[in-house]
Amino acid sequence: MWEFPGGKVESGESVRDALARELEEELGIRIDQASTRPLIQVPYHYLDKSVLLDVFKVSGFSGVPHGAEGQPLEWADITDLDSYDFPAANTPIVNALLLPEKIAITGTAESNAQYIEKSSRALNKGAQWLMLRAHGLESAERVELARTLMDREGADLCLNGSVEEANLAGVDALHLTSSKLMEMQDRSVFKGRWLSASCHNEEQLQKAVALGLDFVTLSPVNPTATHPDQEGIGWDVFSQLANAYPLPVYALGGMTAENLETCWERGGQESVQSGSFGNIRSSCRAPHQVRQAVFSVSVV
Repeated sequence: MWEFPGGKVESGESVRDALARELEEELGIRIDQASTRPLIQVPYHYLDKSVLLDVFKVSGFSGVPHGAEGQPLEWADITDLDSYDFPAANTPIVNALLLPEKIAITGTAESNAQYIEKSSRALNKGAQWLMLRAHGLESAERVELARTLMDREGADLCLNGSVEEANLAGVDALHLTSSKLMEMQDRSVFKGRWLSASCHNEEQLQKAVALGLDFVTLSPVNPTATHPDQEGIGWDVFSQLANAYPLPVYALGGMTAENLETCWERGGQESVQSGSFGNIRSSCRAPHQVRQAVFSVSVV
């Protein structure tokens, strides 16, 4: 079974100091703190204890990584991580690494041609995933449009729709509305790899974790152009909710590029914008836990 390098945070030690110490002890490298940022936090509960995994992405370091304590070491392509055997507590980490940095949400359009045009523009601007949200279409039209976008654009498509539609379209990612989330009893009815949902409260987040969803969106963080009179939950509430559950949580609602630093500070990574592209991943903190620092390395 494989694990990410890291270890326990010592008394009086900051998480970043623990990260630097552990990676020097285990891998013989010295990390560049300026090139190191949070990836995800994962609380995990065993029968006899609870742990909090603070996971960082390290994109700059000196030295040659090796098994400094005699342990086996393997560099793996991120896209191959699903084929490795990891402890259950590492599942959210693997998901956070595999999830895209930029997702474009199509929003509404007046025609299929406009959906295709908006999708092409988003992909050309760097979106790595495309989320088709076309609730104004009939079910059969939505399925056909999803197939068209996959064939024409070659995009990794996430369908905002039903399980039946996703299975018919053959998409690998399905995003549920909060109502469909609460109706679902077993995630195995979806044949694809990625299952996510829109959440707006703690009950829905609990349901998402119980079903073993791969990530969720939590919204609205800020007021939006489409609902300017609806007050957002704000960053404090977002952080409180997101930090209670062991899965990546994306902030949605009134997001701009200027929110990126705030997202990182709140335990997130990026932000999701409808018609724009970026994603905030934030996650999970529970009180009175044994704290550990682990990391992923990005070589640039």
